[in-house]
Amino acid sequence: MDEMTFLFAEEWFQACLPLFEILLEEARLAADGEEVNELRMESALNDIEKQCAHVTALKQSQYAKQMENVRGAIADWKEAMDPVQMAAYTLLPFLLELREEIYFWGCVAPWKDRRQKYWKQEFPSHHRREKRKKGHKPLVSVFIPAKNQLSYTKCCVESVLRHTKEVDYELLLLDHGSDDDTYAYFCSIPNAKVIRFRQNVRMLMFTTAFRACRGKYLAFVSNDTIVTAQWLQHLLACMESESHILSATPVTPFTSNCQAILPVPLEELDGFAARFYRTRYKDWRQRARMMPVIAVYDGEKLDEMGFADRFFQTMEFWDDDVSLRARRRGYRQFLCTDVYCHHFGSVTGRSEWQSTLQQGRELFFEKHGVDAWGKGFCRSEDMMQLLEQIHLPMQTVRLLAVDCGFGDSFFETANWLRRQGKEVLLYVLTEESAYREELLAFAQGSYMAFDGTETALGTAFAGLAFDLILTEHGGSCGNVLAGRLSEEGLVLAWDGMLEPYLCKEASCGAWSLWKRGVSQSDAAWLREENKQQ
Repeated sequence: MDEMTFLFAEEWFQACLPLFEILLEEARLAADGEEVNELRMESALNDIEKQCAHVTALKQSQYAKQMENVRGAIADWKEAMDPVQMAAYTLLPFLLELREEIYFWGCVAPWKDRRQKYWKQEFPSHHRREKRKKGHKPLVSVFIPAKNQLSYTKCCVESVLRHTKEVDYELLLLDHGSDDDTYAYFCSIPNAKVIRFRQNVRMLMFTTAFRACRGKYLAFVSNDTIVTAQWLQHLLACMESESHILSATPVTPFTSNCQAILPVPLEELDGFAARFYRTRYKDWRQRARMMPVIAVYDGEKLDEMGFADRFFQTMEFWDDDVSLRARRRGYRQFLCTDVYCHHFGSVTGRSEWQSTLQQGRELFFEKHGVDAWGKGFCRSEDMMQLLEQIHLPMQTVRLLAVDCGFGDSFFETANWLRRQGKEVLLYVLTEESAYREELLAFAQGSYMAFDGTETALGTAFAGLAFDLILTEHGGSCGNVLAGRLSEEGLVLAWDGMLEPYLCKEASCGAWSLWKRGVSQSDAAWLREENKQQ
């Protein structure tokens, strides 16, 4: 594990670091059940406030609210029935988040070059969980955040308690600044770890929750959802099916990103979910990004890459950011279409995200230099309809993706072929530098087309013929594509005019399905011509 650094520490923050060491030392003692010097803690916290008082940049952050949360956590810890648990699950994570909030917004965020270096060099190590020696480490940490909406929260918590009995798990309940009876209700749940934010600090809720989770896996459950029987076992089965999986998400109503189906009446929920699982058993679909109203994550992989980024202050596009960073590390995310859970539909956050969605999208572009809703961020339903007309005879399919952006159409095509029992070999060709990293980790071969797509199509992956070419390039390169197809190969194209070398089989919207319009010998001749050109 890399040691934590503070490469951009301003002089005033350097003065804060030893004070934080005092606070963290005392909090760790408290988490181990040892004697704590409360006056020393109070003095260090006061001195940090004095150092930060003049830092203008912090006024645009959650610093002041998190400082209030820390002081509230100290007060709760002093009165707690289980002070060890309170220190481990609340006080210590709160202090770590306070330090990071001050450092990022005060010393990093105001400078673009510092932000990029921070994300590359410091972000993961600054967001790893502490490895606690004492206490039970469960298989799964289930955390449910809530701000008000108590009736929905009760339905959610009760469903988790009812349907999560065969897994070794801990339940973390986060009251995120509620002004109703949420906190009292959480405290009434036996064996739950209750984390109380007196102030709503938006993205810090996710980063704090991750620090508090001790399980090998962590399961995020939104408080406007209801889980169904064996939901966690089914999602874990996907997670444990291969080593490179970061997350697994169920199908839920009222969710975007093509993750939803129509809701069923609540009185039919259990029976429907059971039938849903039987008919779709192990139908797990890799996706370019996931929107998690419910999701299970691999905690160790998040320790390596970092979870939520406080930069997304509006709480939009943080999940797109996680998905992008995961893909670039070669981690897979799956939509488990055999698991159905209910989602009422953004009960807590609807009023806020409707006004800040564009701001979050701009933050994503500022961080990554590419639009989160750019090419290939989500599958096309027109393309999905055409996939149903593809019946390839070969058992092993060579699939070439051409300029497919973020790649969700590419992943969904591979998902479809695998559901037909095919082995899929993936190849990627792109001239779009903004997307050059998106699919490389998942491909048997990749090619960057510096001289343009049509030129590269004639020479890339020499000697290979492809059984299916998926292209979002557009244009009119039918002759080149025909030369790269196997005898019974097909082209699935967006916005392309590919005659006369290819013949259109079907179309739907801007997508069309093509077969070769020239003979096998002509195709071989075209391949040689393309190479020479």
